[in-house]
Amino acid sequence: MRRPFLSRTVGLALVVGALILGSLASAGSATAATKIAQTTTCGNSLDNTGGLGRICQVTIVNRITASGSSAKVTVRECHGAAGDPNAACSTRIANLHAAVTKVTQCNSSNNGGGGTLRCSVRVTNEFVGMSTGATAATVNQCVGSGGGIANTCDPFPATTTGATITQCNGSANGGTLVQLKCTASGTKPSSHGVRINQCNGSANGGGALVICSASITNRRVTASTASPTGPPTDTIASISTSGSGSSPLPIAIAGVFVLGLVLVIRRSLAIGSR
Repeated sequence: MRRPFLSRTVGLALVVGALILGSLASAGSATAATKIAQTTTCGNSLDNTGGLGRICQVTIVNRITASGSSAKVTVRECHGAAGDPNAACSTRIANLHAAVTKVTQCNSSNNGGGGTLRCSVRVTNEFVGMSTGATAATVNQCVGSGGGIANTCDPFPATTTGATITQCNGSANGGTLVQLKCTASGTKPSSHGVRINQCNGSANGGGALVICSASITNRRVTASTASPTGPPTDTIASISTSGSGSSPLPIAIAGVFVLGLVLVIRRSLAIGSR
C-alpha cells in the first residue's frame, strides 16, 4: 500500500541529490576569469579577501608573417593563502589564429590585508623573414605605490603616458610593506605591438608583497628557425592542474548529503514494507 510513497520519496531524494552534487561540481570546476585571445587576461578584481595570494604567469609567442599572424599562449594561474599561493594551480595552452596584442591581468586584486601578488608576462614576437623595426619599450610603473617606502622598481621613476608596459601603479599601499618589486624590459616593434597592463590598483590592504615583471622580445627569424606554435585553433589545447584545487567544504557537504540520502531511503523502505 505504501509503494507509491516510497517511489516518490526516493525519486525526490535522488533529484535533490543530483541538483546538489551538480552545483558542487560547478563550484569546484569554477576557475578565475582566465581568457586566452587577442586580449589575454589572467584574472582581474580577484582574491580581495585578506590573507590570500595568487600567481599569474603568461607566456606568449607571436608569429608574424607577410600574410598574417598566429600565436601560442600559455597561462599558469594559482590561488591560495598568502603563504601558499600554489595551493591550486592550472595551466592553459592555446594556439590562436591571430597575434596577441594586449595582456591585462592582476589589476584591482589582492587588496585584503597581507595579500601577496606575483604576476609576469613574457612576450616574444617572431617576424618571419621581416624586419621588426623595434625600438625601446616605453614604461609607466610604480607611480603612487609602496606608500612612499623605497621600492625596487626598475626602471624608476617611469611615467610615460600611453606606455607599452603599464604596471604596479597605485599598488602596495596601506603600510607595513613587505616588498614591491616590479621590472619592465624589452622593445616594441613597428607593427603588431603588444601592450601590457598589470598589477595596478592592487595589494593595498597593508602588509603586502607585490612582485610583477614584463618583458617583450622582438626578433627576425626564418621559417625554419621560428618557434613551433602548433596549428591555430583558437581553443585550449591542453589543461593541467596541480595542488589541491578543491575546498574540503564541498566534500564535507557531499558526504553529509550521501549519508542523509541513505537514511531517507532506509526509512522509506521501512515504511513501504509495513
